[in-house]
Amino acid sequence: MTPERNGAEKRVVAAVSGGPDSVYMVLGKLAREKGTRVVIGHVNYGTRGADSAMDQKLVEIIGETFRYKTEVLMPHKGMLAGDSERVPGSCGYFPARFEEKAREIRYRFLRDLAAEEGASAIAIAHTADDQVETILMRVFEGAGIGGLKGIPRASGDGIVRPILDAWKEEILAYLKRRKIPYRIDRSNMDTRFERNWVRHVLIPLLEKRYGKAVKKRIFTLGERFRELDDYLEAEAGRWIRRNVKPSNERSRFPGAVPRGTGERSGRGSDRGFLFPRKPFSALPSALRVKILQRVCFDRLSVAPNERLLEAMDGCACGGGPSARVNAGKGWKLANRYEEAIFLQGECGGGRKSAGSAHGKKPGGKGSARDARKDATGREVPISAPGEYEIPLGREGRIVAFAWEAAGKGTAARAKRIAAKGDAELFDAAGLALPLAVRPLRAGDRIRPFGRDAVSGARGGGKKVKEILIDRKITRDGRWGRPVVCDAEGAILWIPGVIRSAHAPVTRDTRRTALLRIRSTE
Repeated sequence: MTPERNGAEKRVVAAVSGGPDSVYMVLGKLAREKGTRVVIGHVNYGTRGADSAMDQKLVEIIGETFRYKTEVLMPHKGMLAGDSERVPGSCGYFPARFEEKAREIRYRFLRDLAAEEGASAIAIAHTADDQVETILMRVFEGAGIGGLKGIPRASGDGIVRPILDAWKEEILAYLKRRKIPYRIDRSNMDTRFERNWVRHVLIPLLEKRYGKAVKKRIFTLGERFRELDDYLEAEAGRWIRRNVKPSNERSRFPGAVPRGTGERSGRGSDRGFLFPRKPFSALPSALRVKILQRVCFDRLSVAPNERLLEAMDGCACGGGPSARVNAGKGWKLANRYEEAIFLQGECGGGRKSAGSAHGKKPGGKGSARDARKDATGREVPISAPGEYEIPLGREGRIVAFAWEAAGKGTAARAKRIAAKGDAELFDAAGLALPLAVRPLRAGDRIRPFGRDAVSGARGGGKKVKEILIDRKITRDGRWGRPVVCDAEGAILWIPGVIRSAHAPVTRDTRRTALLRIRSTE
C-alpha cells in the first residue's frame, strides 16, 4: 500500500482484535507505510468476559501509544441472539452460528467506519497460515478452481490483506524480538470450529506425514490456482462478449411468443441470454464452467455452486434439444437445439390451449369445431374477408389475422408469398368456411403440402409434433402458437412452419384467398 499520487495522506481502517496477527499488521506492516494514516477498528463481542475486556484494553493502548484513532463496537446481545453453547476454557457462551454472525457484524462495522473516515481500504490480518487452512477447507467442500485459489489479496469492496504472505512463525518471532504484547483468544483452540480443527488437528498430521514444507506447497498450489483462475476469467470474458447475446425470445413464426417465457407483449425479453452450444462444447471444461459462472454472477445475480455448474455444463454440452436445468432465483438454462438459453420464469412448454377470439368484421354465423369464442362464450367464426384482432390464450396475446380476396393466382406467386412465413395463398373455392384461428395444441395433425405430402398422406395427416421436432422448434416454442383452421377443424396453416394440402393454387384457380397473420403489439 503506497501513498496516493497527489501526495495526499491515505487513510486505512485496520481491523485489530489484539491477537498477534492484527497487532503485527498494524505495528509491523502498516506503521512502515509512508503517507498512510491508520484508523483502528475493534469489536468487543463480550463473549469471553474479562478476556474480552483485556483484548479491548490492549487495542486502546496501541492506538494511544502510536496515536492511531481507535473506534470500538460492543454489540448488544440481540445482535448475537440464538441458541447458545458453552465453549470450554471461555468465560461465556457462544450462540449457534456465532462465527457467521460475528463476521457479519464485524464487516458491517468496518465498512461504516471506513465510510465515516473517508478511508480507501480496510486492512484484514489474514496470514499465509489462514490461506493454507482456507484452501484445505475448500478442497473438502468440493470447490472448483475459483475456490481453490483461496483468500484474495484484495477485494472489490475495498478489503485488503497486507500480510497474506506472512507466516505465523515469522509474526511471532517479530513480536518477540521487539517485545510487543499481544492477546491469545483461547476459543481459537476449540476444535469444534472447522478452521480450528484444520489448524490444530489436520495440518499437524500433514506436517508429521509430509514434513514442515507441506504448508508452503499448499500455499504455492493456491497461487497457481489464482493464476489459472485469472487466465480463465480473461478468456471467459472474451468468449462471453463474442457469443453470449441477449434474447428477445421471439418465436420462429411471425407475431407469436412461446408460452411460459414470461413475455406477453411479443416485444421480447431483455432478461434472456443465449449462446451457441457447439462452439461452447468444444471449449475445455474448466473454461466452460467459468463462462457459466460469470454469466450467472454478472447477468443473473446467481451464485452457483460446483454441482450446479456441472449440471448446467452437462445440459448445454450433452443434453437433449429440450433439456433444462434450474439455475436458481427463477432462472433456467434450457437447450434450444443449436443454442442454450438462460430464461427467467417458467420455461416449460405449455400444452393446454385457452383463450378467445373475436373478429372486427365477422361474417355470418357458424358452428366450426375449432371456432374460438368471445368473452361471452359465443362462437365467433371468420367467414368473410377482413381484418381481425384475436386474443390468443390466457396470456392475452393479440394476433392480427387478415383475409384478402383476390382474383386468379399462380403456384409460383403462392410460393413467393409464402417465403416470409407470415402469409399463404389458397384457392378460395376450396376453403370450407367459416375459418378460425386458435392456439396449437398437443395431438394436432395436419395434411402437409408439397414435399411433406407423402409422409402425411396416411392416417388423417401427420402429427404436428413430429413436424415441429423435424424443424428443430423447441418444446417451449411449440404449443400455443396460432394456427388457421377450416370449418371442419382441419388445420390449414401453421404460420412460419407449414401449410396444409387443402385448397392449393393451381391453373384452375379462379379466386384466391390471401391469409396473413402478425402480432399487433
